[in-house]
Amino acid sequence: MRCGLCGCAVLGGCAVVVVAMAGGPARAVDQGVDLDRLIERFNADAPQTAGSVELDAWIEVGPERSEVVVVLEPQGDFKLVADPGITVTPAEQPGVEWLVPLPYRHADAEIQYFTPPAAIRLPFRANGAQPLEILVEYAYCVVDYQCFFGEEVLTVAARYD
Repeated sequence: MRCGLCGCAVLGGCAVVVVAMAGGPARAVDQGVDLDRLIERFNADAPQTAGSVELDAWIEVGPERSEVVVVLEPQGDFKLVADPGITVTPAEQPGVEWLVPLPYRHADAEIQYFTPPAAIRLPFRANGAQPLEILVEYAYCVVDYQCFFGEEVLTVAARYD
């Protein structure tokens, strides 16, 4: 394939050839070409989005066992990714017996995003009513653009309504 500007063979695009024909990078700097303006001109920057992921957690106390309840709710344009999902890792604490394998992972490879809010329940038995510290890791996306990983350490206590 040949370039329409200079007739050279196109291997990786003509942008390099155009800069070279215009006098090279040194001349571009001398003429005050601003890279930020070029990116803006070609609209190559990321779209601005509004959103967040709100986390809440509490302990529900039961007669045989208690449960840590973790709720993640995406706000704005954000969505929670179902695979790799959400991972909850409680800190080791004497007197606490977790009734699920740890770290606990909530994922669903059959769907792309969790229906909000996503809720996870981790059953446990404990001596006493001490607060628990947990690490919550999750993946979220700005739909059709880019995905990120988030994490937050929460101190969780019993909630009495």
